[in-house]
Amino acid sequence: MLLKTKFLAPAYNTRSVGRDRLLARLAPRSARKLMLISAPAGYGKTTLVSQWLHTHERPFCWLSLDEHDNQSNRFWHYFVGAIETAIPGFGEEARRHLDSEVTNEASVTAIINELNDWCLTGNELSIVLDDFHNIQNHDVLREFAYFIDFLPLNIEVIITTRYEPRLPISRWSVKNWVDQLYSSDLVFSYEESRTFFNHYMGLALTDKQIEQIFRRTEGWIAAMQLAAISASATQVNEQRYLSAEQLFADERHFSDYVLSEILDHQNETIRNFLLDTSCLLRLNAQLCDAVREQSDSQTILEQLMDANLFLIPLDHKNEWFRYHDMFRESLLNKIKHSAPARLRVLQQRAVAYLTAHDLAHEAIEQVVQVEDWEQLAGLLEKTGNRLIHEGNHIAVLHWLNKIPDALMSKSPRLQMLVIWALFFSNRLDEIQPLLDTLEALIDQQRLDNVETSAHELIDLHSEISLIRSYLARSQADFSSASRLTRQVLDELDHTNMPLKSVTYYGIGLDNYTVGDLQSAEAALKSAIEHGKTEKNYTTVLSSSGLLGWIYFYQGKMELALETGIHNQQWNVSYADPSQPRVISCWQNSVLAMIYIEKAEFTIAETYINPLLKHLQIGTEPSLHIIIQYIRASFLFAQKRFVDAISCLDDALRVYQNKKDVLTFEPPSLGALKARCLIAIGQHEKARAVLQDATERAHHSAPLVSEDLLLTQARIEIADKQYDKARETLRELLTAVSEKSHIYHLIQVHALNAIVAALCGDLEQARTDIHRSLALAAKEGFISVYSNESRDITKALALCDDPTLSDDYLKRLNTALGTQAPAQKAVKQTELPGASALVNKLQLLEPLSQREQEVLELIDKGLANKEIAQKLDLAPATVKAHIRNIYGKIQAKSRTEALSKARQFGLI
Repeated sequence: MLLKTKFLAPAYNTRSVGRDRLLARLAPRSARKLMLISAPAGYGKTTLVSQWLHTHERPFCWLSLDEHDNQSNRFWHYFVGAIETAIPGFGEEARRHLDSEVTNEASVTAIINELNDWCLTGNELSIVLDDFHNIQNHDVLREFAYFIDFLPLNIEVIITTRYEPRLPISRWSVKNWVDQLYSSDLVFSYEESRTFFNHYMGLALTDKQIEQIFRRTEGWIAAMQLAAISASATQVNEQRYLSAEQLFADERHFSDYVLSEILDHQNETIRNFLLDTSCLLRLNAQLCDAVREQSDSQTILEQLMDANLFLIPLDHKNEWFRYHDMFRESLLNKIKHSAPARLRVLQQRAVAYLTAHDLAHEAIEQVVQVEDWEQLAGLLEKTGNRLIHEGNHIAVLHWLNKIPDALMSKSPRLQMLVIWALFFSNRLDEIQPLLDTLEALIDQQRLDNVETSAHELIDLHSEISLIRSYLARSQADFSSASRLTRQVLDELDHTNMPLKSVTYYGIGLDNYTVGDLQSAEAALKSAIEHGKTEKNYTTVLSSSGLLGWIYFYQGKMELALETGIHNQQWNVSYADPSQPRVISCWQNSVLAMIYIEKAEFTIAETYINPLLKHLQIGTEPSLHIIIQYIRASFLFAQKRFVDAISCLDDALRVYQNKKDVLTFEPPSLGALKARCLIAIGQHEKARAVLQDATERAHHSAPLVSEDLLLTQARIEIADKQYDKARETLRELLTAVSEKSHIYHLIQVHALNAIVAALCGDLEQARTDIHRSLALAAKEGFISVYSNESRDITKALALCDDPTLSDDYLKRLNTALGTQAPAQKAVKQTELPGASALVNKLQLLEPLSQREQEVLELIDKGLANKEIAQKLDLAPATVKAHIRNIYGKIQAKSRTEALSKARQFGLI
């Protein structure tokens, strides 16, 4: 007798998260015989299939498999029984063979023949086999493969499994018989996560909370469900104040899930391997062998990959891996409690292996786990400089902060590492007092005859001089910066420090700032060359990015692209695949700008998106400004002028508050904001913004000054002051021609053509637009024209140059005829309110996260005492936060603070 409940598909919940992107892939297609859905426990495989079946009219049958079905006769009896629920009376001949001594191949043939006869009349059927990982019997798998090989048209099988079964999937894929979904497909997206928490689970979590949970769980649905259960235990009006840490504070439920649903189902070898290697943040076969003192790790890792056991590859060669963080933490907690002494031994073996094999990052992570601060100090003194120059400055700073003051105060090298880490984080305002302390320590150690090698003293001296050159650069003291940099160059041949790349990068910055692009190009090429020798990934990418900007302004977009992509590929090929990929703001921003200029906005966005997380988590001022400028340029090109102004206002706020610690002059934020205001008809405000920007840019770089003058000419044209515009453009033409600033020269000729056309001088307009297009067409500049006013079309219509590429003209015409290039973009012509127009209405200093929380509770009408209880703070601390808020918002009362906070968009 068959258990009929095994044929029942799970009930469909109409409130469940809609997964349209996956349901579309489940839809039957011609020639497909098998839909394979393979992922670990808790990824929603069964729910997805159930959702698809209940939202379509296609006939189906369902079979839930368990470990008892891993036997040929029983499996096929149940298989026939499942089909009979959809086709009454099905399977008499097959059952007769199953009940006799005849081989099961005869039964399978009978099933195939009967299904084929049934399909001849146009019938169709989906056969769902849930939890197919329970089927491991060789005979059953062989018979099932035979079944798929001869499966008739209109029949398809849907399999859900925790790991890919031992079936000829590759052979079937070649024949186009198989479609597959894996855990990477099944994870919740951020939007699906929002729907799950706030609609399906009925919680009141904020977007920020959901994003934190999403990052923590990496979209693993089971982990999100456990977080939701934790949140539901809190009253609705308090849920929005829960942190991700609080939601996962009690990990017993999650650990129980991992242990009962995953670990307990593994054999002893796999179980022990998972526990023994859970202390490793990243792992490969050799490291696992060393830690376990075994030689079978490669085989086990391959088994884990096949079994979908939360092992995530970190490279394309499947050499380095990591576990899903929450899975690893559950395993680590298990061994911490069950075998702490063994865990300590495993970690010591890991440190020994990693140190011996020059895997400093992993070795340090292990030392931090065991809290051996003296060993940490020794490792950082030995490897810290290399790690920082490879792009790990934030991690190094984090590790240095763990070392006790007693150790830090005795080590000049550790103190120098703190300074370098802050330097690469662009936190220059914190460096000066640390340099003074370091120099005092070096002098004191000389007096005390503390043994320090001559090489180390020379290294430290050179490093201090180089840092001081950048501090001088940030204060516009370029003569001191140049003197110190040249001094370092003279000393570098006598040091052991990999500093040439950083030094030449500084020279490149100096030349770029004064507009000497030729000299800047030579210095940056040297910085890249030395950076590759020194394995200084950050400086290579930053130098490559700045070099790309130079080529961009010189009108060499293809060379800029080639340079950027070539150096990115070098970084990928030489960087440690087990570490996070280094992303350079300079590099990504210029690549984004190139594709914005080519009007290829989808590609541009792929370079902008990786930078956005820096805005969300907080980043150094210079990067913040560049990112917002690029975002604004992207939005401006899409006619989303109001959104662009919002980005620029944010960048201007940071610039005005932090301009004393910037090592370079950013592109003109004021010029772009004025262009946005011109585009929406706010000419008076555009003039005010431009005048303010021009006054602030008294000593600015030539590129910035040129950009301001171009915008001044645009305002004069918009105001019909054509003579003034001609004079401005005449002055510009000489400057940009001499410096070969081709990007600006294209614009000068285009604006001259507009003025001439508006004044009726069509021959002059034709001459200027020909000159402009001759320069632009070579490299495919598009947005430089589509970003202008509609008057540009009058000038472009005069072009009759037969040498221009038809393809280029076609792309240009397409861009000019598209008011909203982005799919959902709508041309913005009005600002949302007065607060967005008032340039002076800006925070003196951004609110801290705690101050923001206090402000939101004030907005809810809570008294100081209630706020203190809600945030678990002392009343005096709450009062201090409120005083800070009043000072930053420039308010004197709660009412005024709330009013201004709304104008700032804080609440």
